[in-house]
Amino acid sequence: MFLLAWIWLGLVTGLPNWAGNLLGPDHLRPSAEIAILFGLLALAAAFGVRAGRRVTIPLTALVMVVAAFRLADLASNTLIGRPVNLSLDLMLLPAILEVLTGSASRLELALALVAVPTALAVLFALNLGAVAAASRFLEKRLNRRLFAGTAAAMVLLSLGGARAFAPLDQGAVALLAAQAREAMQASALRADNLSRFRQDPFAGTPDDALLAHLGRRDVYVMFFESYGETVLTNPQYRAVVEPTLEGFQSALAEHGFGVRSGLMESPIQGGQSWLAHGTFMSGARLGDQGLYNLMLTSGRQSLARYFGRAGYRTLAVMPALSRPWPEGEFWGFDRIWRTEDMGYAGPHFGWAAIPDQYTLDFIHRQEKRRRDRPLFIEYALISSHGPWEPLPPLLDDWESLGDGEVYKTAPLPPAAASSRYQPMWSDITRKYVDSVDYTLKALQEYLTRYVTDDSLIIILGDHQPAPLITGEGASRSVPVHIVSRDPELLAPFEEWGFIPGMVPRTGPATLPMEAFRDRFLAAFSAREAS
Repeated sequence: MFLLAWIWLGLVTGLPNWAGNLLGPDHLRPSAEIAILFGLLALAAAFGVRAGRRVTIPLTALVMVVAAFRLADLASNTLIGRPVNLSLDLMLLPAILEVLTGSASRLELALALVAVPTALAVLFALNLGAVAAASRFLEKRLNRRLFAGTAAAMVLLSLGGARAFAPLDQGAVALLAAQAREAMQASALRADNLSRFRQDPFAGTPDDALLAHLGRRDVYVMFFESYGETVLTNPQYRAVVEPTLEGFQSALAEHGFGVRSGLMESPIQGGQSWLAHGTFMSGARLGDQGLYNLMLTSGRQSLARYFGRAGYRTLAVMPALSRPWPEGEFWGFDRIWRTEDMGYAGPHFGWAAIPDQYTLDFIHRQEKRRRDRPLFIEYALISSHGPWEPLPPLLDDWESLGDGEVYKTAPLPPAAASSRYQPMWSDITRKYVDSVDYTLKALQEYLTRYVTDDSLIIILGDHQPAPLITGEGASRSVPVHIVSRDPELLAPFEEWGFIPGMVPRTGPATLPMEAFRDRFLAAFSAREAS
């Protein structure tokens, strides 16, 4: 029983930070930290201190806390490609719960309300049993000597170069120490970053010089949820997406558009899209929630504010924004279109309730047909947001969209059974690439039907999808497509390294996302004001 207790507690407290390493060699090796805990129990027993429930229950609670922390680190690395950061990630719990509840059915939520507490109770009971069994075993002198001899032999093996224990640098103590270091450094980093945010090279540019070379053409920034470089580097995804991109390119050419494409490096992966939006708009890398919150206090001017100073009406289209967004005032939008503002009466399509096709059509009707000055619009296209089901249908008759009730009777896209899908594909990867394919086709239809002028359209991914979609070690690059009928508006992007067509080169990113704002302002603003 003692050996089983050691193995079990080691597995629970030694969870790796990547799902692919579960039950791997390092995870299965004996835990040195649990050996130290048992050593303390043995020492206490040697002095006649019995580890009753007043000891085993607190120790079990400690094991549960460590296990929860390790599980959070595993989830963080698997879903958003970075280690957990307690000081920042606790602030994200409401957003995480919103995504989970918005993606699940009532039955699934009810089952979760039963299953989660039950699982926690079972885990606590198992951990308590393991701690109590180890404590009872170590109460006997012979057993203590046997444990001490075994532990000493393992230490000697480790000193000799053998890997007798799981690596300490991957253990719970190392993880907790890293969190402590980050907390201690937070104050100094905050001051340094705030000073950096306040250094805005365009703050003093006269209003009549700002963006003068755009000629008051509309500019649309279309953030494409989870549209990452993986659709180009993963052969399975590329087999689906590349023909769609090539068809998109041909359709644009037929309607007189030029297009330039490249890659930008996002500050994030897997989630927290607002950090990518904020990085793009502010011209400063916002890789975590702390930096984002700091930006809101900096007084820095966003790209939207510069467009406003240049005489544009500035809009944020956020079809998934269902609660107040006070941060919107900092970013400087004249109008923020939220879920409740968009008049959608159709069915919900998972967490991404409003289809991208509806969003594009609605804003065209409400804003573009009625505008009295040039528009700067930031769209958040969300149909490719996980869990990628059910996927909305792409309707041929855009005039029939109305308030979205047409979706109640429109047939859903059939489950993909085409030969383009290889047998080893999982259900979730198929759904992901189908959602990307849907949004690309919706954008193609919208641009070729409704954009009849020389507007400048910027289509870009906000971040790569979760590592469970891309695999471990994927880049943070996202495709960017620049579309316009005016070659002069495309020329600066060629100078940056963007290439003709809808299929960018893979490899190193053309530029980091935080570089876009300043390069854009420099390219399209006049050097002198009248």
